[in-house]
Amino acid sequence: KPGQTFSLSRTWHLPLLMVRGTYTLLLQFHRIHPEVAKARDAHPYEYYSNVINSQFYRPAGDVMSCYTLHEEVLASRQINILRDFRDAIIAFLIAASSSRAIGSHFPVWSRGILPQISGFLFIGILVGPYCANLVSQMHITIIGGMINKVSLAFIAGAAGAEIFLPELQGLLKPMALQVLLICTATVTFCATGIFFLESSQLLSVTSVSMQPNLMAKASISLLMGALMTARSPASAIAIIAELKCGDTKAGSMAIGITVLSDIAVLVLFALCSQLVRATSSGEDLGPYVLLGVFFELGISILMGYATGQLMRLALPPRLEADCQYDMCTKKGEEKAHRPQKSQIGSVLLGFLLIFILYAVFCVAEGCSDWTGGKLCLEPLLVCTVAACVCGHDELRREGLLEALAAWTPLVLLPFFTLAGASLQLSSLSQVLPAALCLVVLRALGVAAGSAGAGALSRLFLPQSHTSKETVQYTWLTLLAQAGVTLGLVLEVQHTFKGAWTQPFATLIISVVVINQLIGPVCCRLGLQKILAAEEQEEEDIEMGSCSPSSPSSDGS
Repeated sequence: KPGQTFSLSRTWHLPLLMVRGTYTLLLQFHRIHPEVAKARDAHPYEYYSNVINSQFYRPAGDVMSCYTLHEEVLASRQINILRDFRDAIIAFLIAASSSRAIGSHFPVWSRGILPQISGFLFIGILVGPYCANLVSQMHITIIGGMINKVSLAFIAGAAGAEIFLPELQGLLKPMALQVLLICTATVTFCATGIFFLESSQLLSVTSVSMQPNLMAKASISLLMGALMTARSPASAIAIIAELKCGDTKAGSMAIGITVLSDIAVLVLFALCSQLVRATSSGEDLGPYVLLGVFFELGISILMGYATGQLMRLALPPRLEADCQYDMCTKKGEEKAHRPQKSQIGSVLLGFLLIFILYAVFCVAEGCSDWTGGKLCLEPLLVCTVAACVCGHDELRREGLLEALAAWTPLVLLPFFTLAGASLQLSSLSQVLPAALCLVVLRALGVAAGSAGAGALSRLFLPQSHTSKETVQYTWLTLLAQAGVTLGLVLEVQHTFKGAWTQPFATLIISVVVINQLIGPVCCRLGLQKILAAEEQEEEDIEMGSCSPSSPSSDGS
């Protein structure tokens, strides 16, 4: 009857010899018109469900509610498991090969606007479940988790290796100021905007409207704002590698801000999660809870430090002759005559480092299940700290960077192809207004925070030599959003059991989809603008140093 509530639970009965694959059940509740119900001698409310062709048949009456249930049916016999795994690998290898062949031409076809990873994403969408279905949903379920874990562990390690304090002495304060103001502005804009628009009924945000009280709605809005501070190290690393600007000030700033922002989002997410838990379930948000959050972060850092020492043992130190060569080589001088290390050796070392990062990623991720949720570590933070610690050993830093660089294209290609194939295009259409609003609010927050930090750096940190182009275009390099946010969304669904988690995840994933499509393009454009300004500044300095000195006024 109208006004009555009901609970819906699902159980699946699998008959023998059922075909493996993805099954979707559409469950609809209809209200039949009184005259039709009287003629049928039926109840005025009935439900309809059908697995096949459910979208082509609708019973008479008004649809009161609709539910879509998805389930994967996988093999149980070992021989069938191996066959499915074989099919998934072959399909994904074909997709990745096509993505590599076509995606590499995107910068040329777009006249330098679209980066390669936009091509990888586009091909991934074409071969994914919503288009050609070469890489089906079952294939993503079988091998997607492993690819994502390996890629996220590698990306976090590669981002951490880029942080080398001796080279960033003049950039640490501007980067810290950028991260502080961008995170503050992003959380403020996104949380306040979503809360105000939903409260004034100008925008429908299901996960917020489902909360029982005002404080719970505010906490969910803050959690959304915290997730919006995450970046995409994979996109930044790929664009910087494509433009070959890793040793420039613009490249160092972009990757530094991205990595520090992902560290900041882990802290913000932990704090906001405790706030959501306190407001939605009535748990106490006391000092011991906050101490527990910082304790877990501290354990993650210590675990990363220990892993970094293990990575140091895996990497051989440079020879004394190489060290003396570097000391005698002037800054900026070409090092073409240095003896080149074996590419095979770098690949083997990279494989060993990836194995270490992947292993510690799985251990940190599994701590929550092993301890019954009492100890939740941050695997991304562990891998970032590990590579950063290893990279600060000057005798092993070059070997670390060479080993990771040898594997960068091999890891980023399948990661972005899988990201394109995994995009939930159907979910995007359902929450498009709220997702677009959140994307705009995030972009405004990033732009305001970055421009404000750049202006303050020009005013109070003149030694940083912050140019006008850096103030104007740095925010464009920070719009991409990917793996970290998706991982935290999965953690929300795993931690909180409320009904609001599903629409919350759908909205955040839709925002990530949009940002991942426009972010790499904006990052490339922003870096090109800043790099052009840096090159012009260097040319002006060279011309000034080469110009003859003007005669003095006294004629001497």
